[in-house]
Amino acid sequence: MTPALRLIYFDFPFWRAEPSRIALFIGDIPFEDVRPSREEFLRMKRTGELPYGQLPVLDVDDVRIAQSVAIARYCGKVSGLYPSDALQAARCDELLDTATQITQDLGPSMRSKDPEEKARLRQNLAQKIFPRWLGMLEARLEANGDNGFFVGESLTMADLIIWRLLGWLRGGILDGIPTDLLDPFPGLLGHQETVGQHPGVVAWMTRDTTP
Repeated sequence: MTPALRLIYFDFPFWRAEPSRIALFIGDIPFEDVRPSREEFLRMKRTGELPYGQLPVLDVDDVRIAQSVAIARYCGKVSGLYPSDALQAARCDELLDTATQITQDLGPSMRSKDPEEKARLRQNLAQKIFPRWLGMLEARLEANGDNGFFVGESLTMADLIIWRLLGWLRGGILDGIPTDLLDPFPGLLGHQETVGQHPGVVAWMTRDTTP
């Protein structure tokens, strides 16, 4: 019997939940897509409903799963977007953990209350830290061949997560991070296009969300 799934995250296409939503959609796995307001999130946090005080969380019947990467692995497995081979699965995990590390590098600038310090931190990210990460990601993409995917021969959770992560970084919503961040990395630019044009991704992006 198929479990009842309830994925809870903000109404924002961030890599911590959007790839899991897309994976379930591509896999034709029914799920309740819950997008709480900030007030609802604070209430959930205050009442102890969130295991680590954070979103996303995924309810599988009456079991609540927390942590973005754990949720992504589960959604990838049930939707067929997570490798069954142990080595390929480890390669997929590598990319998921890399997304976490890159996001953590943004933390100090996100928390800074000093505009000058924040600008300095963002400049270092844009000129040094992110280019180093992007160069390593480009190399990992190339190591998988010329098929446009990070692992194996087809779309996996690794691709969806890196696609959303890099879309966020270059999306113009992070002060001091340029929108042309990926220009020196043609492989990653191609990957953004490959994933963005995947039929399942296109169907998700263009679906009718009218209540």
